[in-house]
Amino acid sequence: MLLLQAPKNLLSTSVCRYTISKRPLFYWLTYIFNRVDRERIKEVGPDRACAEWLLRNGAFVRWKNNDEYLKDYNVLIAEQEQQFIEAVDATDSAISYIGFPHFQNCKYIQEVKLINCLYIEDSAMKLLSILKESLTDLEVSKCDSVTEEGLKYLENLKNLKILKLSNLPYVKSRKEIEEQLKKALPDCSIVYK
Repeated sequence: MLLLQAPKNLLSTSVCRYTISKRPLFYWLTYIFNRVDRERIKEVGPDRACAEWLLRNGAFVRWKNNDEYLKDYNVLIAEQEQQFIEAVDATDSAISYIGFPHFQNCKYIQEVKLINCLYIEDSAMKLLSILKESLTDLEVSKCDSVTEEGLKYLENLKNLKILKLSNLPYVKSRKEIEEQLKKALPDCSIVYK
């Protein structure tokens, strides 16, 4: 009987080209669910594609000229009907900065709530500038990965009228960043609890 044996050095680190990822499965799932599909955006338009991304990740959207938030992906309007997102409530959602390019060309988003979002970090704060022309009301709360560096990016949101910040444990110099934001956004009411 002939036994096949692997060469002795097959599993040595110099020969083996495969590495085991140290990233958890949820990281990869979050990446997949937040990935931007440019073809889908071309097919259905930016607001519909953005709404699909948000709802798929547990966030809610409110359409322009509507008072209620849409919470169920399965009741999205027909693809042929065009509506525009006016508000986003991402409380407890799994959105991450990877999906923020979905906001590109969504010209009517005035309000965004990022509350208790596990995957929101400084990179997401930077990408909020995509909405700088329309965003007037922003709330960032209980997003544990946001730091002072991330909050500094909010200075680019010159049309903000209301900024609510709270429970951001990695913001160490709260007073300093609050003063910096007040100076950069003089027309904005800033509440930092």
